[in-house]
Formats: sequence, structure tokens, C-alpha cells
Amino acid sequence: MTPSFSHPRMAALSIALSAAFPALAQTSAPASELRETVVTANRSEQLLTDALPHTTVIGRDAIERSQAVDLASLLAGEAGFQSVQNGGRGSATSLFLRGSAATQVLVMIDGVPLTKQDTTGTVSLEHIMLDSIERVEIVRGNVSAIYGSGAVGGVIQLFTRKGQGKPAGYAQLEAGSFNTVRAAAGVGGQVGDTRFALGIGGHRTTGISAIDVAQHPGENPDLDGYRNVNVNLSVSHLLAPGQTIGFRAQGTQGRFDTDGGGWGSATDVYKGSSALGNGSLYSHNQITADWRSELTYSQGREKSIYDATLTAYPYDSQATSRSRTLNWTNTVALGLWQLTAGAERQLQSIDTSDSYATTLNTSRGVTALFAGVSGTSGPHALQLNVRNDAVSGMASQTTGYAGYGYQLTPAWKLIASVSSAFNLPPLGYLYDPFSGNPQLQPETARSGELGLQWAEGPQVMRATLFSTQTDNLMLYDFNTFRFENVTKATNKGLEVSFNGKLSAADVRASLTAQDPVDDSTGVWLPRRARQMASVGINLPWGAWLFGANVAYTGKRPDTALNPMLPAYSVTNVTVRYAVSPEIALTGRIDNLFDRKYQTAWGYSQPGIGAYAGIVWNQK
Repeated sequence: MTPSFSHPRMAALSIALSAAFPALAQTSAPASELRETVVTANRSEQLLTDALPHTTVIGRDAIERSQAVDLASLLAGEAGFQSVQNGGRGSATSLFLRGSAATQVLVMIDGVPLTKQDTTGTVSLEHIMLDSIERVEIVRGNVSAIYGSGAVGGVIQLFTRKGQGKPAGYAQLEAGSFNTVRAAAGVGGQVGDTRFALGIGGHRTTGISAIDVAQHPGENPDLDGYRNVNVNLSVSHLLAPGQTIGFRAQGTQGRFDTDGGGWGSATDVYKGSSALGNGSLYSHNQITADWRSELTYSQGREKSIYDATLTAYPYDSQATSRSRTLNWTNTVALGLWQLTAGAERQLQSIDTSDSYATTLNTSRGVTALFAGVSGTSGPHALQLNVRNDAVSGMASQTTGYAGYGYQLTPAWKLIASVSSAFNLPPLGYLYDPFSGNPQLQPETARSGELGLQWAEGPQVMRATLFSTQTDNLMLYDFNTFRFENVTKATNKGLEVSFNGKLSAADVRASLTAQDPVDDSTGVWLPRRARQMASVGINLPWGAWLFGANVAYTGKRPDTALNPMLPAYSVTNVTVRYAVSPEIALTGRIDNLFDRKYQTAWGYSQPGIGAYAGIVWNQK
């Protein structure tokens, strides 16, 4: 089956995007405007328009215009993304990218890879707030040849706020529906040869009762509250021209109330918390005019606690995942070409316990060597990457990426690539006493892409046809009651992204049509929609900034036991009024038309909510 555009809203958006491109060419910004740069597409800084993998960037200005609170909300409108959440703020969230499950998407903060080694294998993205995030870079497709395990669907890299210029502060306060209050404050800048940034944020809400009592009539329909505190710190010092040392740390803790899965009683109470933290020490050294070396030691940690002691079936557990990484990356300029090469050593570990006195405490090492070359010659652009990962107790994995771009005109570029990727089984999948399977093999994937890019100044449109086949998918098998390599899957599709201006308005738009299929059965993969689309517009008018975002997600199967979930669309609107160059008043209405919808069967999403706030950014 091929991706379908049959839904009228999808067809209308496709026509609108097509019609917009000629108009964009007439209203584009001057070429002299500063153009966006990225580092995630090949580990070194390059113009966004030069990146061969399909890459998009969400900068701090776009984050503030969106008034999004957490990472999942921010990414919901980006091409290829779909969010599945068991309720409101802070509830368990999975982000699918190009049909790849959350375990197949690598998440990084300031270059530190986040991994979770328990039996979920899914980093708790729902607790990552945006208070301390400066920008987000998204690279789609198989890029294990650059970053190793997990980069099957792509990479999400978050960059925290960095100090620059004269010291300046910022603060924000917001309150609204569901007894919600959030606040953030920080300061950053440069004093002499030292740069610094420090920030703290908090969020509290009584939330909603996410459980659908018609679908789960026995469960307790109590409110699912959420509390979050997040901090960030960065300090760097210029020892000499081209020689910098620094330290970065970021942490967030979310405490949540949640609901059962349909087998509890009307008095059950479920609680939990997740604490995510990472820190890194680094040295950036310009060895020669053409050779730059970066040495980084980092640690990422997530501790999850689940408390179901006040239920019909009392139970509690804790799991701590930790990864320690030493990375040495070298970038050498060779005329028109750039060579990147390095080595990485990562130690992954898991420590769990529960009320049944069941424990798991184990670790493994991953050693990697990687190299890449990229550059342009006339209308031709090339990127080649290769990486070998040696994993304790498993066969080594070698992955590659080969991308080629041809500049058809100054505005239009044709891009093609082939790549491979792999995904290691989490330690919990291998050794959990109840469900582990030490014989599990890594998932592997192969992908091919054909893309067309249009760029005028800071405006970029990218359309990509992709086909990905993943083998040895790891799933829980209800026949053997443990994780197994049970199937393989294929996803073919088209994704389109645009970021630019229509007259005075800032516009972000995306369109995805895909066909994620279990190859062994021919059945549609669960929870993956075949069509997704979004349009976000921000229009300035004097001191005012008006914004609106409409996101559509098509129907999709939930699980084998549950029915098809219907399609839905959600509209959010925002307003911002600049009282002065430093102070602004903000307002936001989420789910403007109070749509009733579910992203996971049995768990409803919040209805309409209104919020107002004030923002101060010192100039």
C-alpha cells in the first residue's frame, strides 16, 4: 500500500503548500539575512541548507512564539513526528519519528546521549521542559553512522542556554486552567574570558482525570496532578585563542499522579517520579588553523520510581539508568572538504529493585570508531560516514551513510542518500528476571531517500521520499512472556517541511504521508498514523503578535486488543503584547475548539485550556 492523501484536510494542505512556493519566491527575505546553522547533521557546524539529511531547527525565538511548555508539545507539529500520551502533562509519552518507536530515536542534550536501560527503554521526554532550552535540532532518518545505537528514526538534539554578550537576565510567570502555574528565571552572559548561564524553572498543575471511565469503568477517576522542577548551568573559559574548557549540567525532576490500566479498583492511587540529569566536562582546542579537537566526558542519568502501594495489588519499584561517555572528535579542513574522525567509549548500566525483592544490576561497554567526509565542489555536495560499534557480549555493528546533493539552481537542490542503522536492546530487555531474553539481537535498519530542497535566504522547504526497512524488531511476546526479535517492518512515505515567511507572517508547516507495515503479517503497525499535518502562523501587528497552530493526525490502530482510534485535529492560539522592549504579556488557548480525542486507547487528552503570563528578557 502507498501513502494516501485521500483525506480532504490533507489534500487541502498539500494544495496550499504547493501554491505557496511561487509566492514565497516573491516575498523571500534578502539573501544577506543571517541563515540558520546546524551541527547535528554531520557533527560539525554547517549551514542548514547544506545539510544532506532532512534537518530542521527550532530556535529560541520559535520556542517563545509557540508558548509550548514541554518538548513533546513543541515537536508535535514537526514533520514526521507523532505523540502518544497516556493523559495530560507529565504522563508517559512516546514520540514516533518516521514511524520509528521512541526506543529507535536517539535523544541528546548538549551532545550527551540519553539512554534508558529498563524494560521500557524509552527516555522520559515528558519531563523535559523548555525553560532552559535554547534550540532544538532534528535529523531524520538512519544516522547511526554518525551517532551509533538508537538513531534509526533519527536524532533529536537539545541545546541548553549559553551565556554570551553582557550579562542579562530573563524571567517568566504563567497561570491558567487546571490550576496551572509555571515560572522560570535565569541569567547569562560573558565576563572577561568566561561565559556562564544559570536557570531554574518550575511547573505545577492539578491536571485532569485522564482515564476514560467508559473504557475503564473500574478505575479511579481522580485528578492526575504534575509537579516539575528543572535547572541548568553552563560555564566556559577561554584559556587562549582557540582553547576553551567548560562544564555543562542540566537536570529535571517530574512528580506525577497517573491512572491504572483497566484492572484496578475505584480507590486505587498511582504515583511516580522521574529525575533526569546530565553533565559534561569538555575541552575544545584549535590545534592548527585547519584542525579542531573536542574532548568530552559526560554522564547521563535517569531515576524512575513507580508507587502503586495504595492499590488493590500493591507494588512499587525503582530503576536507575546511567551512561558515562568519553568522546574525542576531530575536524580537519582539507580544502573544499572536511574530515571528521574520532573515538567514543560508553559505559551503560541499570540498577533496579521492587517490592518483590527482585533486583537487576548490570552494565555493558560500547566502544566506537567513526569517520566522515563532507564538502562541496561546484554544484555537487557529498557526505560519507562510517562507524563501528563494539558491544560487550555482542557482535560489532558497522553502519554507513552516503548522501549526495546536486544544486539544480541557486534555490533548488536535489538530494539522495542511502544509510544503515542499528538499535541495541536495553539491558532490561536482556536481563530482566521476568521478561528478559539474553539471546536478543540488535534491531537493524536500511533506508533510502530522495529529496528536493528549495531555499531563499533563511526560508527553507524540504520534501523527502523515504523508504526504511527494519529487521529483528524487539517486542514483548505474549506467547513466551519475554522480549523477542519477532518481526520486521517497512515504512515508506513522503514528508514535507517549510519554515519561512509569507509576507510579514512567520510560517512553519509540515506534511507526512506514510505506510508503516509489519512485514510478517502485512498489518498496519500500531499507533502509527498514515497521515499527519500541521500549519503554524505568527503574524506581527504593531506591538502585538498573533499566533495559531492547527495539527492533524489521521486514524491509527491502537493495539491488537483495542479498536481503531479516530483521526483528530487540535487548534492552539497565542497572543503576545510587547509592553516594552524587555517586557511582554502573553496569552494562550490550547485545544481552542475543545476537541475530545485520545492518542492512546482509554486515556483522554485535556480539553480547552486558557493561560496568561508575563515575560521579561533583559536587553
